Amino acid sequence: MDIRKEFLNFFKRNDHLVLPSSGLVPDNDPSVLLTTAGMQPFKPYYLGIKNPPFPRITTVQKCFRTSDIDKIGGTDRHLTFFEMLGNFAFADYFKKEAISYALDFILNVLKIPENKLYFTVFSGYNELPMDEEARAYWISSGVNPERIYKFGKGDNFWGPAGTTGPCGPSTEIYYDFGEEHGCGKNTCNPNCSCGRFMEIWNLVFTQYNFDGKSYKDLPNKNIDTGMGLERIYAAVDDSASVYRTSLFEGIFAKLKDITGKELSDEKNNTGNHEINKALKIIADHSRAIYFLITDGVAPSNEGRGYILRRIIRRAIRFGRVLGINDFFLNEIGNAIITDYKNAYPEIEERKNFSFQIVSEEEKRFSNTLKEGTKVLVSNISELKAKNEKYLDSKDAFRLYDTYGFPVELTGEILAENGLLLDMDKFDSYIKKHAEVSRERTTFNKKVAENIDEYKTFAKEINCEFAGYEKTDLNTKIIKILKEEKSGKSQVEEICENEHGEVILKNTPFYGEKGGEIGDKGIIISENNEAVFIVEDTQIPVEGVYIHKGFVKKGKFELNENVTAKVDMNFRKAIGKNHTGTHLLHWALRSLYGKEISQAGSFVSDERIRFDYKFFGDPEKEMTVKLENLINKKIQDNDVVKVFETTKEYAEEIGAIALFEEKYGKFVRVVEIGNYSRELCGGIHVKRTGELGIFKIIQDSGIGSNLRRIEAVTGLTALSYLNEKDGLVKEISARMGVNENEILKDIVNLKSDLEDSNIKLEQISIKIAKADVLKKHKDLFKENEIKVIAFDFSKSDYSENLNPKSMGVLSDEIKDYFKQKNVFIILANSINGKPILIFNSSRDLIDKGINCSVIAKETGKLMKGGGGGKPDFAQSGGTDMALVQEAFNFVSKKVKETIN
Repeated sequence: MDIRKEFLNFFKRNDHLVLPSSGLVPDNDPSVLLTTAGMQPFKPYYLGIKNPPFPRITTVQKCFRTSDIDKIGGTDRHLTFFEMLGNFAFADYFKKEAISYALDFILNVLKIPENKLYFTVFSGYNELPMDEEARAYWISSGVNPERIYKFGKGDNFWGPAGTTGPCGPSTEIYYDFGEEHGCGKNTCNPNCSCGRFMEIWNLVFTQYNFDGKSYKDLPNKNIDTGMGLERIYAAVDDSASVYRTSLFEGIFAKLKDITGKELSDEKNNTGNHEINKALKIIADHSRAIYFLITDGVAPSNEGRGYILRRIIRRAIRFGRVLGINDFFLNEIGNAIITDYKNAYPEIEERKNFSFQIVSEEEKRFSNTLKEGTKVLVSNISELKAKNEKYLDSKDAFRLYDTYGFPVELTGEILAENGLLLDMDKFDSYIKKHAEVSRERTTFNKKVAENIDEYKTFAKEINCEFAGYEKTDLNTKIIKILKEEKSGKSQVEEICENEHGEVILKNTPFYGEKGGEIGDKGIIISENNEAVFIVEDTQIPVEGVYIHKGFVKKGKFELNENVTAKVDMNFRKAIGKNHTGTHLLHWALRSLYGKEISQAGSFVSDERIRFDYKFFGDPEKEMTVKLENLINKKIQDNDVVKVFETTKEYAEEIGAIALFEEKYGKFVRVVEIGNYSRELCGGIHVKRTGELGIFKIIQDSGIGSNLRRIEAVTGLTALSYLNEKDGLVKEISARMGVNENEILKDIVNLKSDLEDSNIKLEQISIKIAKADVLKKHKDLFKENEIKVIAFDFSKSDYSENLNPKSMGVLSDEIKDYFKQKNVFIILANSINGKPILIFNSSRDLIDKGINCSVIAKETGKLMKGGGGGKPDFAQSGGTDMALVQEAFNFVSKKVKETIN
């Protein structure tokens, strides 16, 4: 039976609008990272912010709950990813109809026997009365009153979501698996945790509004119900475990193929518990992994990306428990896609992308899991030896930072060994570490030495920034700091040719912030006799704008009235580049998906630097596609609109916010045309046409799944193009060919050069062979073991012999001696460091010679390493002076081994 389909069809017949599942990433709900309930997409309807498209709605909603991650595997019912079946009514039907629909569907569609069902209702709490209505409707629908239990506010009352708001009583339907699954106590009831009963459907009656003091009746009452698909399958299959239902058959079949293990009875064999736990964790986490990635979540070290990374790494770790030492998640991914592609076609459409991300994560963590586990095992041994219980936060952070261990995984392994991690101390440690790192990497050294003084200023003054509206204004000097040999000091005046910092009462100068550099310009005295050149504007502390520069003429005094003027050419160049970053961000997401996200940026008057998260390898045409798309928008001359609004409205219209930024109630939105919206406090142009042209200079990888684009706009872009054009013309002139023929000629030239190098290498091998034989051919008798050692580092042809050609040479020498009783060691200097080649005839290998072993030992002697095969190997070192010692060692080693 396809319960999803049956559920939606049932409510469609009962006049409900069927809507598709929303994504796991909430569209307009910043209160949560992921969709956790079926009603979540409808919060605006319940709160009265929006009107629903129809008063009755039904859905099957994808959900993910982080609260249960640590419980997964230890129970038969907890899941991270699950599907929630729900029917919703907005000021339409209420308790009677909701109860009638629920009972009708369970008894007549799913055919669950009534004697397997129990029911709960709200018993009342203080001023809130018992829900007699719900109980009466159950009884009037034929339910035996003895099967209806009453529970309090903690069990049968929902909401409000915050401190105030809509809320109401709930009634729940439970399935009874029978006494054999219970505790055997007389007091056992639907709320008992023994495992006999399982909640399958929760009906919430939103009828009150809590104002912080009392509960008032809502004028419009709503219905919100939720039934877990996995749980209702367990009830239909009469399986006390959601993992033993048909929903998981494909996943566990694939796990059995990979591991040879399957879910088994724990009652008769307690050893099966760890295997069952690992199987259930992998099954649950695998479903969640592929649905999260499909819905746009990418692994990272923050927010929902951290949740994804955590469950991927937890699944890998428990794969090792089952004996899986190879990459395996995408094999399970295939089973998941097969099971879910009909209900959710997007999971198959995004298969290649999902598999790529999972493969990269699996490779990355598998590389560090082994070493990290060794470190943690060592920590655990030390703690037990000292009879201590808590792992030091520093050690937990090292596992997190160096080996990629999510701290929850560390805590879980510690718990398995009867040890603990103080999470409060760990959080405090990581917070301090982040603050120190941020100060090291982002704090402006130009203002660091006066930071305490600036903090004092911040308590005394609050400089207002007026630069969005004005680029020159009349203001007053309220602080002066003069640069002296001993440092900066507060002064009453600053004179001609003196350098320092000026703080104004209000300013049109934009201070460096959000990756955008600060403004330049001038400050002029009231009588126009003094000029201060502003070379940079900084904000060392919020509310304190310092104007760094020097007095070009005259002098300035404290509390003097002045005029501040921004360098408009400089600012316009910055504005072009900042708008360019927004266009670039939009273009990347348009071409390569919403999972592309900004990881950092730098905007100056000269260029753009834009860091972004990108999974996989970029296509060759990526730069051209981006430039074409952006320059098309520049040609369209779209309006760049800047406005302030509430954070909630900005989220509703899809404005992109940087995750790590903190925003207040009101935010500034930069909107380009009808396609790009970002929260931004920077300087921008008024129309895209002002950029003139957008040119990408470089796109490169700078880290794992992290890339950087550098670009230029306007006149800088034109200068860049002219410079490249001039270079092409110069090459054309020097080569004596048409510009259009340059590439062809260069390819031919390169080919000729490669042919020459090959010929040169072949000649060098012949000369080298002759030199080796000249030295060695008469030294040995025919059946004597021949150890041939030769150092080419001082020869005239040394630079023409690389490791590959030395290998060819060693084979030719071996052939000369008829492949018998010969061991060859050749040395050369490559980039100033010794490289040794070892080659042995087969008959010596049969007598115990192993080139790989000898290469490794010789590598250590030469302060390097080595390895290879029994008949051929290579080693390297750091000191050419040790080559002769290496020759002596090898000669002795070969002879000792043979003898």
